[in-house]
Amino acid sequence: MNTAAIVVIVTLDTKGPEAAFVVRQIESAGYQALVLDTGIIPNTDPAAPVPSITSDTIATEVGESREYLASRMSEPETRDRWIRAMAAGSAKVLKTLHAEGRVAGVFGLGGAQGTQVCSTAMRALPIGVPKMLVSTVASGRTPFGIYTGTRDLTIMHSVVDVLGLNSLTKLILTNAVGGIVGMASAQVSMPPESAARARVGISIYGNTTPAAMAIKARLEQRGYEVFGFHCNGTGGVAMEELASEGMLDVILDLSTHELTDQLLGGIHAGNETRLVLGGRSVPRLVVPGALDLITFGPMDSVPERFRAQPNVRHNPNVSLVRATREQLVALAEIMAARLNLATQPIAVVVPTGGWSFYNRDGLHFRNKVADQAFIRTLRSHLRPGTPFHEIADHVNDPSFADHVVTLFEQFWHNATAAKSTGAASADFT
Repeated sequence: MNTAAIVVIVTLDTKGPEAAFVVRQIESAGYQALVLDTGIIPNTDPAAPVPSITSDTIATEVGESREYLASRMSEPETRDRWIRAMAAGSAKVLKTLHAEGRVAGVFGLGGAQGTQVCSTAMRALPIGVPKMLVSTVASGRTPFGIYTGTRDLTIMHSVVDVLGLNSLTKLILTNAVGGIVGMASAQVSMPPESAARARVGISIYGNTTPAAMAIKARLEQRGYEVFGFHCNGTGGVAMEELASEGMLDVILDLSTHELTDQLLGGIHAGNETRLVLGGRSVPRLVVPGALDLITFGPMDSVPERFRAQPNVRHNPNVSLVRATREQLVALAEIMAARLNLATQPIAVVVPTGGWSFYNRDGLHFRNKVADQAFIRTLRSHLRPGTPFHEIADHVNDPSFADHVVTLFEQFWHNATAAKSTGAASADFT
């Protein structure tokens, strides 16, 4: 029997038999099961497992009383308050158990409310801790982002409602337990020297893919470990979080497109942490890759106010709109304000030949006046002394990749040297 347990998060007052089945499956695979009961009513079902941690204990973690809330469950706002308490309380319990080395993985089971509780708790754990959630709402038009966030959370559709055991429920749960047990048993082999390699987070978008691939290859040839983050509204935010959690050493922010969609209402919007959170922990070299694009869904979904701007149907479900001079000036001001919050070194590299696939001489997204307005505004609003490089290449030119890698290595060398000596950040390239 493994010493670390697979934690099972479930409402025993409604899913006792199902929880017992899951526990038996986990134990038969050689793992202990540690059950967190998030039900509002104390479990009295003899078919349910005895909880390792009760909902009373979980509620207390966040200053709530299960008994008090249960007595007011008829009040509309109480159910939401209970769900929030169970989610936050379970997250705190999981973090404590993980810090004690007692978590081999986490298994969740629930409907809409249970999915909210389980996923919130799971997102409190680091990437790499196995997370499996069987959910009735993991289907149809339900957005997954609200549950997975930026974490490696696996969601399995329950197909049938979790309402007692039947042959189909047993099949789904058995497969799900097999998944969490397999993840918990997996061992990633890390080469001994990997810890000494600098870990570089690089942001990538479809319009900057050639640049990202070329830069990645060059950095890996020089001994760096490169992590790519797709700027789809989640990738860049995940990169910021991982930098703040010590899983990245430096950011090469090639594709800052999520800032544009956040400001102008595109579908790949980042949040307020983008270009901010990671800058408190690691150095960042930033490029306005694909910043000149606003991304929407199908062409008929493009808002009327953007219809007069140059546009292209990227694919049947994605349309791109070229940002105007005024929009880019506003973006430059926001980018500068966020970068100025950094407590670690920053540097800027701008490819004046264009920042995205269609923004190139001879193509219909080319607008040098708009781009130059962005460049002037960004330079003037950044903190004095911020290294600022203009390269007369297109972002996807091989020569730009060469320039960026050279500048990046100088930047990284100077940043690490300054850190080792405690020197203030001045000219980092």
